[in-house]
Parts: sequence; C-alpha cells; structure tokens
Amino acid sequence: MRESVLSHKDNYMLSLLSEESDLKKRSRQFADELNLGRISINAAEAKLIQTLVRTHGCRKFVEIGTLTGLSAQYIFEALPDGGELWTLEKDPKHGEYSSQIFAQLDQSKKKIHLVMGDAREELEKIAALGPFDGVFIDGNKAAYFDYLTWAEKNVRQGGLILADNIFLSGSVWGEPAQKFSDKQIRIMQDFNKRLADPTLFESAIIPTFEGLYIALKK
Repeated sequence: MRESVLSHKDNYMLSLLSEESDLKKRSRQFADELNLGRISINAAEAKLIQTLVRTHGCRKFVEIGTLTGLSAQYIFEALPDGGELWTLEKDPKHGEYSSQIFAQLDQSKKKIHLVMGDAREELEKIAALGPFDGVFIDGNKAAYFDYLTWAEKNVRQGGLILADNIFLSGSVWGEPAQKFSDKQIRIMQDFNKRLADPTLFESAIIPTFEGLYIALKK
C-alpha cells in the first residue's frame, strides 16, 4: 500500500514509528525498481510482525515470499542470538536484490538463509531442519493452503503462523477484483476458514488494508 492512498489514520500511525534504516529503505528502492513497491509491506504492519515474532520467542522462523528482503529484515531483527530465518523466493531477480541486502546484515550471532526455488518444493527440503517456531506466509496466493498444510506439519505446537493479504482486495467477500482468479479466491477462502477452526488454531484477524491473520497452532 503506497503512501498516496494512506488514510489520515494510517499516516498518523506511521508518524509514530522510528524512521526505517538505510538498508530497509534500500529494499524499498529495489522494490520500486521492480515496479513492485505497491506490494511491499508498510512499516506499521512490518513492526507488528516483528513484535509478534519477538514476544513469541521465535528462534527458528520461515518466511514464504522474500521479494526484496524488507520483511525479512524486520523478522531477522526480532530473532534472539542463535536464531535462524529461512526466507523463500522463486524469482531470480528478487533473489539477486535480497542477496545484496542480506550480505550487509550482521550475521555473527544469528543467521538468515535465502532459499531460492518454488516454495512448495523448497519447504519440503527444509522440513528436516524443523520443527519451526513460526512462519510468515506472503507468497503465491494460489499456494496459500499448501503452505498452511506444511505449517501444520512443521511448526511446533504453540507456534506462530502469520499470513498477509488474506482479504485479496475484498474479493474473499465478493467485491470485484480483476487481478485475482476464481481459483485464488477459493483457495484463500478455504485458507481463512481453516485458520478460523478453533480445534486447530487460536487465531485472530488484524483488519489491515489487506488483512493479516495471526494464529497459534494447537
């Protein structure tokens, strides 16, 4: 969500946050160069995710959808010494930009691993490194349910599951959204219903512009 479409409330919230680091600004610049700045997570949402990861005590965390490494920086900062983040990205150009960002992070006490390839395939490869303390889902919308199925198997009991863009610009409740297919809408609806199952998760939805799901695995 770009600043030009932010409400007065959004701008006020952003004004209360500390200025982003030069490296985070660089990630945003890379996203703009790819004409994808509009889908970069805003600072308020990123700070919320960072706070959740930190307060939940996550040490081994997975991010699905790196883009240019912005949200990964927030998550990485939230990890304690000895923590590890695996962030998955399919697009080679996105990976090239992210690699430049990650090379400048201090990884002397914790590590960030950029995993390139289709997330559904790469998740199975890293499963042996689990169980994981949490996952942030922000990748291919048509694969969200597959990502959740993986998380149910590989995130520990009580682990944190975060998912962005769950509203699909309102299409999940019937608003017209030409950029999403019927398949994507159906999958996201099934994904949302699954996370709402109280026998499987303790969950809540944060009504951000695109919707953020927060769930604890039972």
